[in-house]
Amino acid sequence: MTDLHARLDAVVPELIAQHHVPGVAVGVTLDGRTLTTGYGVTNVAHPIAVDPHTLFQVGSISKTLLGAVIGRLLEQGALDLDSPVAPLFDAGSGIDERITLRHTITHTSGIDAQNMIADAPRILADHCDDSIQASLRHFIHQPLMFEPGTDFTYSGPGIMLAAAAVERATGRPYADLLRELVIGPAGMEITGTSADEAIFHRVAAPHGRAADGSAELLIDRGWQRHWQLPGWDVPGGGVISNVADLLRYAAWSLSDAAPRRLFEPLAGQGIQGHDIGLAWHLDELGGHRVVSHSGLTIGYASRMVLMPSVGLSYAVLTNSLHGGGIVSEVEKTILDAAGVSRATPSAAPIPADLASALRGTYDCGFYGTISIVPGSRHGEMAIVANGATIREGGYVIELEGADRVALAGPDCLITLSDDGTPGPLVGFVQKADGIVSAVRYHSRLNRRIA
Repeated sequence: MTDLHARLDAVVPELIAQHHVPGVAVGVTLDGRTLTTGYGVTNVAHPIAVDPHTLFQVGSISKTLLGAVIGRLLEQGALDLDSPVAPLFDAGSGIDERITLRHTITHTSGIDAQNMIADAPRILADHCDDSIQASLRHFIHQPLMFEPGTDFTYSGPGIMLAAAAVERATGRPYADLLRELVIGPAGMEITGTSADEAIFHRVAAPHGRAADGSAELLIDRGWQRHWQLPGWDVPGGGVISNVADLLRYAAWSLSDAAPRRLFEPLAGQGIQGHDIGLAWHLDELGGHRVVSHSGLTIGYASRMVLMPSVGLSYAVLTNSLHGGGIVSEVEKTILDAAGVSRATPSAAPIPADLASALRGTYDCGFYGTISIVPGSRHGEMAIVANGATIREGGYVIELEGADRVALAGPDCLITLSDDGTPGPLVGFVQKADGIVSAVRYHSRLNRRIA
């Protein structure tokens, strides 16, 4: 661990300066040894050093804690994974009677409803009820993207329905169940779900980038209320934690004390070899099984990874909307120190017939659209992000494109950096007649519109 600590000390301060990210916290467990450390500051306006106990919004890592709650309730017989959730609610709720708990926790329900982010500033105005149960009325009557269980699209509102079902089945508030069934048993000492809990500790404030590229404090941006996420977003993104607690959570999740089905493959993610369990993403890296989840909220980017076969768990937290670049670089440093091969799918030229089928524009919901066009190099395409129009009382996260895209497999592309380093996969849906009807950009299913 001394060597890893030295490597992090050498690279992270430079990354902070390069990416204009105020603060980073890193926690690593390897072969029973633990390292927790912090870099930079909590807040550019009122700078305090980030340390291993500094609290961050962990974003969608929160979904895995919901998965653990569900796993425990399944064992207790309070829930059934494959029973429809609609009977848990009042008659006329509008919930599709085909949707099961499995569909909601694995993003296979067909619920899209990105308006829950896009329209959040409007629907949260005037002290609107932001409870998990109240969330349903804002999206549940919308048409599904596909029949439940037949496809995959990453869905925050689907997670809201899962948490609402948990509350209905138990008759208890989700936050109470979370503390009783996960936070307490896992020994997560200062993890919570509210500003009231966080205020007694060192907290990393959210940041973005100003027009000149410097770090900018974000206040009342996006879909949170001031700083805290809405109550209905606690299961999907609103847990507040630190790297020390997340390592305790990782150890508990891998122990016999945790629910047994956490890492059982329950559905596919639409790309061969990539599955999902009780919210955890299940993949492979360097011949090792990888259990992971990333997070992104307004002002924070994070990642948590468990690799049981090599005794490795780690969490990286940043207080910037643009912290993803640092997360990736820190992750490389950790994997190198652990001796884990970072071999990724090889990039191959895109055949001309597939390139022709891919070319077009795809609807990314509140993010806008993307266009897949010929790239500047032979056998490559490019993804052009077309920004969405911000409606009054709405919000948009800027979508990033990719200048280089190659073929990675029979159902997916791979983005490449300028130097050819492989990046995220981009799945695509190709029909029997060869037409590409949709692509999966950032795990969301985006239909062709042109």
